[in-house]
Amino acid sequence: MSAFLEVTDLRAGYGDARVLHGVGLAVPQGEICAILGPNGAGKTTLLRALSGMVRVRGGIRLDGTDLAGRPPDALARLGVAHVPEGRGTFVPLSVEENLRLGAFIRRSRAEINADLERIYTYFPVLRKRLKQAAGSLSGGEQQMLAIGRALMLRPRLLLLDEPSLGLAPLVTQELFRIVRAINEEERTTVVVVEQNAHIALGIAQQAHVLETGRIVLSGTAEQIRADEQVAQSYLGYRV
Repeated sequence: MSAFLEVTDLRAGYGDARVLHGVGLAVPQGEICAILGPNGAGKTTLLRALSGMVRVRGGIRLDGTDLAGRPPDALARLGVAHVPEGRGTFVPLSVEENLRLGAFIRRSRAEINADLERIYTYFPVLRKRLKQAAGSLSGGEQQMLAIGRALMLRPRLLLLDEPSLGLAPLVTQELFRIVRAINEEERTTVVVVEQNAHIALGIAQQAHVLETGRIVLSGTAEQIRADEQVAQSYLGYRV
């Protein structure tokens, strides 16, 4: 299967500090790709590079379109949605207002209203909290809202940065079940950065291990799960 997202020799950083050093990966359309690695490895910077939030050198192509150097709003119009670490919800605004902000580039009110209903089928709790301020939601509900808002863009590529951060295990399991359902039902390509390697590898088709800004291991999720180095470093057991 040909690559839908293709990253080649990607270099990025902040000012004079280089964080990514020649990263390359390819993700087929409709697959979930997990990015694993220790803190400070460059995982968040990789997602920021893919969404136009940091300056880059190298190649980023989405379905044949060159993304490198384009600003975030241009990438959003090309179907790239980024859910950052910490969720990034607008806490004074209501749940509904947050969701509608996710559709800022769209014009059809009827389609936006239909997509709100679609989001509520994935996240029924958001319908119950419709008029509540986002800041009054629990951590899990805020994460659901952040993902729901990203889906209002109707993305072709969904970037998730540490979606389980600060969530209880049962909430995390439910959240990842929904992410897999979104991927399967809508064929949305997903790149997820996640410290919980067990759960990330449980929904992904492929995975990459990032260390000090370089990919040091790549393979199918099953291959990565079976690798002794990964098992000891990220999964807590020996193969």
